[in-house]
Amino acid sequence: MVGLFVRLKLALLRGSLRRSPSRATGFVIGVLAALTTAGLTAAQLAQRHGEPGAADLVVLTYAGLLIGWVVLPLSAGSGAGDESADPTRLAVLPLRPRPLIIGSTAAALVGPGPLVTLVVLAGATAAVTGTGAALAVALPAALLALLLCVVTSRAVIAAYARALTSRRGKDVAAMGGLLVAVVSFTAYLLLSSAGTPEPSVPPVVSEVLRRTPPGWLADAPHAATEGRYGVALAELGATALLILLLMGWWHHSLVRLMTTSDRSTAQSARSRSTGAGVLARLTSRSRTLLITHHQLRSFARAPRHRMLMVTSLAYSSIFPLVLVAVAVKNPYAALGGAWVFALSSPSMLFTMDGSAVWTNVATTRSVAHARAEVTGRFLAQLLVAVPWLTAITVVTGLATGTTAQIPEVLGLIYALLGVTFSMGAVISVRWPYAFEHDSILAGVPGQGGTYHLMNFVASIAGPLATTPLVVGAVLLHDTGSAWLLLPAGLGYGLLVTFVVLRRTGTRLFHTYPDVLNALRLG
Repeated sequence: MVGLFVRLKLALLRGSLRRSPSRATGFVIGVLAALTTAGLTAAQLAQRHGEPGAADLVVLTYAGLLIGWVVLPLSAGSGAGDESADPTRLAVLPLRPRPLIIGSTAAALVGPGPLVTLVVLAGATAAVTGTGAALAVALPAALLALLLCVVTSRAVIAAYARALTSRRGKDVAAMGGLLVAVVSFTAYLLLSSAGTPEPSVPPVVSEVLRRTPPGWLADAPHAATEGRYGVALAELGATALLILLLMGWWHHSLVRLMTTSDRSTAQSARSRSTGAGVLARLTSRSRTLLITHHQLRSFARAPRHRMLMVTSLAYSSIFPLVLVAVAVKNPYAALGGAWVFALSSPSMLFTMDGSAVWTNVATTRSVAHARAEVTGRFLAQLLVAVPWLTAITVVTGLATGTTAQIPEVLGLIYALLGVTFSMGAVISVRWPYAFEHDSILAGVPGQGGTYHLMNFVASIAGPLATTPLVVGAVLLHDTGSAWLLLPAGLGYGLLVTFVVLRRTGTRLFHTYPDVLNALRLG
């Protein structure tokens, strides 16, 4: 059974790579990048050998590996691209749960993921082994750590297999993965010592993590080095017992999958209110507001729209945090967040809708309708971006004690958003491109270059177009007239937006079929 599952894993991997050369190339590049990162991490850990904080870093490393093994498969839906991890694919086969567990564990130990984990664990082992006894404990501890990661990951996937295969479950998992990524990056910034290249772990964090299962394994070699052999053996034994308990949970989940029906598709449809509501009556009076309302609902409900918007919001908040943590101790750090958010504007006007835009094409009867189309989509982006970036700017100013600079920064942000979003509208109409719905690629074959080129142009030309406001900010900085940048930036952004939307709407009316033809390729 072990050999069968290993061959199945290799066959699935080989078949996946044969689908397209681009996928195979991306896989090879990803594996090489992961191994390089793992090697550098292992080398840095090994260099900390003998230092006081080495044991704490190893504890943090073991905990991070376990979290990664659990979160990444969940955030990818089921198995992070590993089809053999989905137990629902094997539920119809005449196999008992116990052989399934053994075979799935063996299959999970094949691939780049376990190899990357072993490389990092090797560096962690070198960081805490000072004696022969410590090495004798560290080797089984590293193997148990890998087995703990694999079993925990597969047990969690089996427990939530049906939820992960549903559309809502995939959305929740992806959101959870994004949240964990944001929290992890923020935690790294908080754990990094200011002015030093090496991270240091606060004693409270290390003590808490040391009492968790991955912390047991990380602490066992350190305990053996100090001569506490009983503690080391107890930590190894407790981890082995935990792995057996996780396998029992895994077994129970497989039995439930094989013996019970999926009730998720048998739920009765929810009754919906037949009343139009105040919002529906309001939006029905204006084509612009109707399109804006539709876009906002897409940001909240459509998976692709929501993921792109949430990603933009997350990174627009991380970027200022990084700048404040490094050097920029004022609200100008929020400008970085606005710039990051604006990078996604060229890909959010029509691209995410794909061929569904044909309904809008069929109902466009005049230039006014086309202008309403562009304006409505543009307004939806601003309704999300402006309050979010305003809040980030205010919070940054309050946190750094430089509230007097908030008005001038807001003026620059509003001007930057108006210019870059207007550029996105022009790009979406003149050089439309589509996303491939079932791929992680940025664009469909033949249009990926357009996607990257347009984002590069927007990232450079957007700040350049706000040069008048930047010059004003330099001249008026730390003066009593700096607040004038707020109305000036707002007016500049609105003026650019008004001119561009009118011209773009006119062009869209004449080229809408060409836009639809480009989008349907996705």
